[in-house]
Amino acid sequence: MATPENSFISGVHGYMQCYRMKNHNEYVSGIADCWYSGDARDLWVEYKFIVLPKRDTTVIVPDLSKLQLEWLTARRKQGRHILVVVGCKEGGCIYHETDSWTGGKTTANFRKEILSRRNLAAYLDSFVNQ
Repeated sequence: MATPENSFISGVHGYMQCYRMKNHNEYVSGIADCWYSGDARDLWVEYKFIVLPKRDTTVIVPDLSKLQLEWLTARRKQGRHILVVVGCKEGGCIYHETDSWTGGKTTANFRKEILSRRNLAAYLDSFVNQ
């Protein structure tokens, strides 16, 4: 049975054109969920899925494990392109900066930044190809 996170990722991938690889390796903990490759660059994305809180003041922090945070931070320091995407029923929100991975965004700001699965796919495709 697919998890909500995997269903969300599949929903985004259904709109994508670039090469993509879903990572699942029981022996390498912390690696990002997906790797995307295009004509201009590659991109690593860690996905999380939540039920959107009702209160606008609730802070949404991606639930990254210690190993995920270490892996993502180390790749960022190497100059790799890294994003964290938090998905919900309504769409997904991109967490660009390391600070937002640990500090989060209020639900009000999250709602303002939500992209549909189609628009999220277009953003990722554009990022790796331009």
